[in-house]
Formats: sequence, structure tokens, C-alpha cells
Amino acid sequence: MDAVKIQKEVFERVDRLIKHHGPRLAGTKASLECADELHAEIETFADQTKKDDFDVYQGAFLGWIRILVFCYVMGVGFLWVNLPVVALLLSIFSILVLTLQFFLYLPLLDTFYPKKTARNVFGIIDPKQEVKQQIIISGHHDSAHVFNFFIHQPKLYNLRTTGSIFFVILMTLISTLQILIHIDWFSLSTNLLLSLGACLVGQMWFFQSKKAAPGAGDNLIASSIAISLGKHFKELRDEGQGLEHTRLIIMSFDAEEEGLRGARAFAKKHHDHFKKTKTYLLNMDCLYDEKELFFLTSDLNDFVPLDEKLAHELVQHAHTLGIHVKTQRQAFLTGGTDAAELAKKGVHATTLIGMPWTNSSRSHVYHTPNDTLDHVHPQVVQDALQIYEHFIREKDLG
Repeated sequence: MDAVKIQKEVFERVDRLIKHHGPRLAGTKASLECADELHAEIETFADQTKKDDFDVYQGAFLGWIRILVFCYVMGVGFLWVNLPVVALLLSIFSILVLTLQFFLYLPLLDTFYPKKTARNVFGIIDPKQEVKQQIIISGHHDSAHVFNFFIHQPKLYNLRTTGSIFFVILMTLISTLQILIHIDWFSLSTNLLLSLGACLVGQMWFFQSKKAAPGAGDNLIASSIAISLGKHFKELRDEGQGLEHTRLIIMSFDAEEEGLRGARAFAKKHHDHFKKTKTYLLNMDCLYDEKELFFLTSDLNDFVPLDEKLAHELVQHAHTLGIHVKTQRQAFLTGGTDAAELAKKGVHATTLIGMPWTNSSRSHVYHTPNDTLDHVHPQVVQDALQIYEHFIREKDLG
């Protein structure tokens, strides 16, 4: 495999797609047309191709943020007029919405937001003989809203986000105590404390910009890698060196940035196929730096287990190739990847990530206007290509 040559092809494709379509929020014309262009290229080498349209409720995923701010500010006001029961109800409601909508990615708010069409695209490459297993290689082509907190004072990101959630929880405790304990000095001091907290929580109203990031590293580069791997294996088959018993599915999801809705729609529609045929998912997300490569062993804020055995097997393949990579659990409050939705359906899944993945340390271009191709290292693409190509070939041999 000529990883350098294929990496250049990957870069050229991403550069062309961003120039053609720009930022690609799920449910917009730009994202749909990007999906169509990806599909057209997949058609040039795949045995079968498919466009899967689904509904996405634009903006719903992060809708919990402004609910949290509104309820907190109102709750503080009700505490000042000696109505702690109302403040308690508001804070409990905020925590419930936060837990269901962000911690667990459940579609609690979706129907309150405008419904748009989003589009997954994929192609299938059949093996030379009977199918005994299938491997999905995936990325996502939609891009994210710009996160203002990653542009302005990014070092305070963790304080501003986690701190805001802390104050909502604190209001729950203080409201409960004020219901149980009627002491004027206690109410006055705690109300002052929560009022100061409103300065921190109130900033969350401006967490997200209406603008979208270019989305080169997050995550068009991954969809492009998947396509180039598909072309590579199709060329091998044409030369008589193709896979014997492994079906490949080259996948580009939409609406990952809207709470993994594309992967969820795909998993729901095709879960019967996962039951019939042993299925692996080799997902990729945020590939920026080869020095930060790791495979996830859990997902969705650490609530969804991924396949640890698969992740460690991939690490061994990487080490065989002289590539440094490790495994890592998904940290709480850091979100999720498309692997989570397929793992829920029994797919052996993991995601390869190439940046630090904590709230206190991420790529400086993540979810910003600077998420451009020049911030994606060529070596990280070459490493991803080699690891997945080596794993697929060895897996096919049994």
C-alpha cells in the first residue's frame, strides 16, 4: 500500500469538497450536496451504493444549554422572593434535560426544532467468495457550529462549562435546604452566592455561534480516508488480490454534530443486517495529530461500552507497523462519536481519534473557523490508512 500517494488523494478530495461546499451543518443544502458528491465518487468503485435520507431537528442537540441558563436565572429570582420550591423544580428540570439530551443523547427536544432532511451515504464492496463478516469504515461529512468558548479564552473552557453545571446542581441543593431550613442569614448568603454564579452560567447563552466550522479534521478527512480505502480494496480485487470473505461498507454519516442522529438512523434501519453477519465498525473522528492517536473503548460520555478487544487488536496491528497508538475511555462530558450508536446494536465498534480528548485539552482548531486542512498532519492520515488496511487484510485471513 502506497500510503503517501493515497494520503495526497485524501487531501485533494477534502480540499475540493470544502471549496465546493464550505461549512456543512446537518440539514443544510451544503451538507446534502456534499453527501451527493461523496456518493457519486463511491459509485465509481462500489458494487452497490445507497443514499439514506432521514429527519434531523436542526439545533435541538445543544438546545439544553439555553434551557439551563433560563431556568437557572429564573430560579435565582424565585429564591430572592422566597419561593425555593419553584427554584427547586426549575433546577431539577434543567438537570433532567441535561442528563437526557447531552449525557445520554436522547431526542428529548427534537420535536421543538425545525425538521430538516439529512443524508447518509455508503457503498458496498463484496468479497471474492462467501461473506463471513463485514467491516464498516466510516467518518462523517457534516461540520459543527463554531463553539465561541474555543475561540475566546479557550483555557477557561472547562471552568465555564463544568462550572455552570456545578452551579445548577448547587442551586438544587440550596433550594432543598431553604425549604427545610428557614434561617434569614442562610438564605441571604446562599442567594448572593447563586447570584454570583449567574455571571458564570449566563455566559453559556453565547456558547455556540450561528456560524459553522469548515470541518476538515472534524470530520471530512475521515470520510475521505474511508473512500480511498474502499478504492484501494476494489483495485486489489480487480487485480485478483481482493478480500476473500469480508464485505466492506464505505460509510459517510450525516448529523454526527446533531447528537449522532445519522449513525442512529443507519443503525435503526440496518440492525437486522448486523444480526445476520458479524459486523465491525472502524470509525474515525478528529484526526489531526499522529502523536495523539488512540482507539476508544467507551463512548457517549463513557456511558456506552465499545469493543475493548477490537481496540486492543487494532493497537497491536499499529505496533506491528511501528505506529504509536493507545486505547482510552471516553471522558465524561466530552460527548460521543458515531461508534456509540452502532455499538448499541451489537456491532463490534471503536473510533480512532487523533487529538487530546478532554475538556481541558483539545486541538486548538476543534470546532473553530480554523478547522482547515492545513491543520491536519499528513502523517496522521498515512497512519490511519496503514492501520486499517493491515487490520482488514489480516482479519480476512481469519
